Amino acid sequence: MQRIALTSRASAAVARTVRPARQCSAARHISGARFAPVAPRNVTANFFKFGKNGFDSESAGIVGSQGRDEYTYDDVEQYFNYMGFLATEGTYDRMEAMLNSGLHPIDVILLLACSENDTPKVQEILKAGADPTVKGVDGKQPLELASKPELINMIKAALASKSGVAV
Repeated sequence: MQRIALTSRASAAVARTVRPARQCSAARHISGARFAPVAPRNVTANFFKFGKNGFDSESAGIVGSQGRDEYTYDDVEQYFNYMGFLATEGTYDRMEAMLNSGLHPIDVILLLACSENDTPKVQEILKAGADPTVKGVDGKQPLELASKPELINMIKAALASKSGVAV
């Protein structure tokens, strides 16, 4: 064993005993009738698999599995809060105005996501059936709100396909 001195804030020396690190011995084999030998196994087989084919989040209903009519007011409110609009604007007035104008909730999310250049969200909701030709209460379309080249190209592809699904 070694003794080392540590100093405290009061500058008093405090002695502490430090033990040397223990060496790991080889794995112990436990024998006996109570313990059966452990067979090698596939570790991934023990994890929960979701979705139709295993680890696919879309088919599991986590991301991108919602259709156009499955988006609701709550989805708009969650996205509004997630993107920090409430924190910066202080009210839900902008969101409420868009919803009260008759816009579908998914189209409101599309307009908000385009104004924030949120490429993954725009891709998700275009695939779900958002209308890339929708106009907001200010008269602007998603293409006019987006400023990121990647996002502009995605919206142009959706407009070209007429189905709203980005390629």
